[in-house]
Amino acid sequence: METTLGRTRLSEQIQESILDAIRSGEFPAGSKLPSERTLMEMFDVGRPSVKEALLMLERKGFVRLKRGVAPVVIEPTPESAMNAITDMVSAMLADDERRLEFYGLRMMLETAAAFDAARDASHDDIRVLEDAVSACRVASGEAEAFRDADRAFHLVLVAISGNSVVDAFHGALIEWGLFNPESGPNLKAIHSRVIAQHESIVSAIKRGDAEAAADAVRTHLSTRRDAVGEN
Repeated sequence: METTLGRTRLSEQIQESILDAIRSGEFPAGSKLPSERTLMEMFDVGRPSVKEALLMLERKGFVRLKRGVAPVVIEPTPESAMNAITDMVSAMLADDERRLEFYGLRMMLETAAAFDAARDASHDDIRVLEDAVSACRVASGEAEAFRDADRAFHLVLVAISGNSVVDAFHGALIEWGLFNPESGPNLKAIHSRVIAQHESIVSAIKRGDAEAAADAVRTHLSTRRDAVGEN
């Protein structure tokens, strides 16, 4: 591991040096990094610079920190990759136009997911989708409960792909606030319409009609596109 530091911020240099060592295989997943004290001696710096560097690596999903224990290298995951960019994306989503662009990305993912599900979904996949629709029926008329059930339906739809990267990215889009269930004075009527749209999606998937499934998702999500700027 390179321990000669240049002129840029010390903590950034330390985390880059450690990251290079992780990428090279010097510290594989599951191994322990040197202790904070050892790193201080290796880089000839104070504890604050080492601690900040380790926190940066933790936020990026490369190490796990626990008081009194040497940092442990962990395998990056799609979820940790999404977590690493959450702050940056949150700042971007403050702009309404940018939010619409991200919502468009969500529409693309779910439309493609429905298209593929119509071709590849197993009987078990369809049963899980139908259970998700049933949960929406049970929650109809209750704002919070229906929001959770509606959200679960969309997560299940994309999860059918079996692609962990797509699944993590889509889940992050939902967590970043790009899920705006319709609201209004007559929740029952609104929820009934949403459930009918969910049923159309599932019906097309069961028939194996990929184009119809994609169109049903596109229609469903388009009804909420104008509200995506609401925070």
